[in-house]
Amino acid sequence: MPVVIPKRPQHHLALTPVTSAVLLALSSPAAIAQQDATALGEVIVTAQKRTESLQDVPISLDALGEDKLTELNIANFKDYVQFLPSVTAQPSIAAGAGFSQVYMRGVATGGDGQATLSQPSVGTYLDEQPITTVQGNLDLHLYDIARVEALAGPQGTLYGASSQAGTIRVITNKPDPAGFEAGYSLEGNYVDTEEAGYVAEGFVNLPIGDNAAIRLVGWALSEGGWIDNVAATRLYPGNVADPDDDIVADNSETAKDNYNTSDTIGARAALRINLGENWTLTPAAMYQKMEQEGAWADDLSDSVVRGNNDVAHFREEFANDEWWQAGLTVEGQIGSLDVTYSGNYLSREFDSAFDYSDYSYWYDVNNTTGYFARLFVDNDGNYIDRTAGYSNDDEYFRTSHELRISTAQDKRVRGLLGFFFQKQYHDFYQEFGRIDGLADEMLLNFGEPDAPQYPGVVYLNSMDRTDRDQAVFGQVAFDVTDAVEVSLGARYFEPEVTLKGFFGFPQGFIEHPTSAWGSNGEVECDAVSGGQQDRKDAPCVNVDKAIEESDSVYRVNVSWEATDTAMLYATWSEGYRPGGVQRNPIFTNYASDFLTNYEIGWKTRFADDRLQFNGAVFLDEWDDIQVSFQGDNGITQVANGPSAEIQGIEVQFDWLPVDSLRIGSALAYYDSELKDEFCPGCNSDGSAWAPAGTALPVTPDFKANLIARYSFPLGGFEAHMQGAVAYQTSRASLLNVAENEIYGDIPSSTFLDLAFGVTNEKYAIELFLANATDEDAPIYVSSQCVPGTCGVQPNGVTPRPRTIGIRFSQDF
Repeated sequence: MPVVIPKRPQHHLALTPVTSAVLLALSSPAAIAQQDATALGEVIVTAQKRTESLQDVPISLDALGEDKLTELNIANFKDYVQFLPSVTAQPSIAAGAGFSQVYMRGVATGGDGQATLSQPSVGTYLDEQPITTVQGNLDLHLYDIARVEALAGPQGTLYGASSQAGTIRVITNKPDPAGFEAGYSLEGNYVDTEEAGYVAEGFVNLPIGDNAAIRLVGWALSEGGWIDNVAATRLYPGNVADPDDDIVADNSETAKDNYNTSDTIGARAALRINLGENWTLTPAAMYQKMEQEGAWADDLSDSVVRGNNDVAHFREEFANDEWWQAGLTVEGQIGSLDVTYSGNYLSREFDSAFDYSDYSYWYDVNNTTGYFARLFVDNDGNYIDRTAGYSNDDEYFRTSHELRISTAQDKRVRGLLGFFFQKQYHDFYQEFGRIDGLADEMLLNFGEPDAPQYPGVVYLNSMDRTDRDQAVFGQVAFDVTDAVEVSLGARYFEPEVTLKGFFGFPQGFIEHPTSAWGSNGEVECDAVSGGQQDRKDAPCVNVDKAIEESDSVYRVNVSWEATDTAMLYATWSEGYRPGGVQRNPIFTNYASDFLTNYEIGWKTRFADDRLQFNGAVFLDEWDDIQVSFQGDNGITQVANGPSAEIQGIEVQFDWLPVDSLRIGSALAYYDSELKDEFCPGCNSDGSAWAPAGTALPVTPDFKANLIARYSFPLGGFEAHMQGAVAYQTSRASLLNVAENEIYGDIPSSTFLDLAFGVTNEKYAIELFLANATDEDAPIYVSSQCVPGTCGVQPNGVTPRPRTIGIRFSQDF
């Protein structure tokens, strides 16, 4: 079972990491889980797979404890990212919060998130279970959560693949046999002075005898919308020589105010059984369903609509994200060895449909012959409404097993040995450019020309992707002196990726007399599978590829307890992402890319623990970068590109100037650049898409937050006032310099949250104002097709407007 490691009498330095990460010391201002009136107190974390104080962990670590999560009204992923300076998110234009790409320390090139592309560079964990998926993170609702831990920098030796740049861990509260406990919280809120929402949450901890307990948690919430789908028409030009070919589309059936709404329900259950003094079993399960309507991005152009938070979309739009997970953790001792086993299963289904009309419209408008519009005819040869739609049905299944064996932690030399296996399976079915009434001869109907199987589908992805990973990892730590500790870590891994299925156009679409599109699709079926119908939900198989690799990463950490209240550390560590395969047969596979980190950090306490100041400086070298970009025929692919360098500093302080006032701040500054050209000669003038010296996109150069909380007695209550401000500078959204100029940089933003409340031993009432200044700068910019075609009408994911609310909570 997890062991709280005591301080050795020789010194106060905690036993060094089992992890390979290492880095920046962030004793988060938002991370104190326990405190008294005269000291900041300790934050207890398990980032190194054991329980210890954050101030004693010589790695880069920030943590938002349960109290701080509540104080900052943090309920989901986008909320806590705002207060973690090392973390940046790239939300989905279509699905809002449900599919955000997560980056840390500026290790990003943009363009990620498609089903056949690179694995993420940041791993996400729910307790012991990895829950990272290629297309984006699970957006867990955060209630009854012990803490959120953010480990910045490579975590390759302990957490493996997809922890190349860092790891985020969500740690739930566990069942406690010590006694009964329960609570609930009710919230009402009002968004943008127009739409109401609510949150209802509750938990109960029930002891079962002296050695077992069950913990049950549930939640339901509804978020009001703020983006309007305004009434509009669109003229699709036909043949320029015949104006009668023109078609006018309107969106009267889909226009609606406050278009983007979201409803979520979920539950969690965990059982803890103590088997004697040495063994503990903890089975747990969690379920969540999120149903979203509408679009989550504002039209940033003036081509169709005018005003803020407006779009003009012509097709039905929704996103349903439903998932459940189950896990078993076994912790115990065999002799002097600590043993931990974790087995987990995750099932996720994501169904959605979105407007894709910009794609067909701008390909027409930007082509003087209007050839794209004239491809869409019915069985009688008449031109039809070509407002397009996109839909997908994604199913994810993930199984993981990890076994760790470690020696006693009070010895001068300590070791850990671990074994890991996981399998990720992704079955995805994605229809692009759905056109109602399309002629049968143009449909996907391979083998059955008289019975079209895919009405209206212009382009189809229907594939199975399987990612396997097995690894052996270890760590040895030893005390050189009473004040100096050295730890060495390593991980050997063998990843494998397979991709099988169908992608591309119907054969009739490609052979249409006016078509200028490529040859991907049904025409390739004979070459790959002999024309056999051996693929569910597709005409045939035209993709069947795989890649296997093996490699290793390492870590060295040296920590020195300079005084009882100051620790210095230095780290060299490595992280990686596995390679993968391309859906287009003519594209070659891409290999793993690696990140090497050099870091010096410190963790300090002053003034009888009324001031904590932590920080780190680092240099990251990123080699063989996996870069996603649109290649031939507009098909997104991945290639191992140039090298890059990232230098940075991250600092954090927490201060208790008087017993009633607490001030915390955290900031991060990054300076990144490509060391080589990306895609030399790819531009028409022979220049590179991104020359050497280009800064990496997505991550701001500077990100910071400041939190102040003042407490005071008010009648028979304890009252508080709180202000939290978060700021980040502008940044590019794309690595390709010319394409990024079309969009323009993502602007800087400042968010201010205010709160006032009263509490006693049993209940609390709080008024809050989120985004008090109504900041509306987009947090991500993109378009429905390549910037050169659709970039004249970019879309920006906007933050939730000013929201006022009241929350009541009670504990038993």
